[in-house]
Amino acid sequence: MNKLLIAVLILGVGGLAVYLLAGNTSLLPKNLQSDVSYEEAKEAIKEDGKRTIYGSCNAIDKASNCIDYVGSIWGDNNMAELNCEGVGIFSKNTCPYSEYGGCQSGFGTVMETIAWAYKEGGGGYDDESIIYARKACDAIPSANWTMPEF
Repeated sequence: MNKLLIAVLILGVGGLAVYLLAGNTSLLPKNLQSDVSYEEAKEAIKEDGKRTIYGSCNAIDKASNCIDYVGSIWGDNNMAELNCEGVGIFSKNTCPYSEYGGCQSGFGTVMETIAWAYKEGGGGYDDESIIYARKACDAIPSANWTMPEF
């Protein structure tokens, strides 16, 4: 179940990026909505500066995962809360510390997320399965495995 949650998260964020980059620009600012080039769309979803967590979706009990919503799109119109609905428990706080780390998707974009992995819970990663989760994450062009910062 936990691998499915990570795959859905990554595909969802990746799908939105492809949707925007393919010219479907209704989510972009009004001044970039017509005749948008690939480079303009790529620049429009880019986000610099300090990273802010807009909330989290805790599904540790069900799937041994918790998602931190980092990109600014998650702060608009309860997007993070809506994305978590039916998956886990939404909170305005960050996910609990994970000794295993997590899959960071869309780094530096408005859609950035981190899906943290945990030993406890319904999916129960272990030292062997986390190796495969890391490899799967790192194989996705828009994602990389990350460890918590202090």
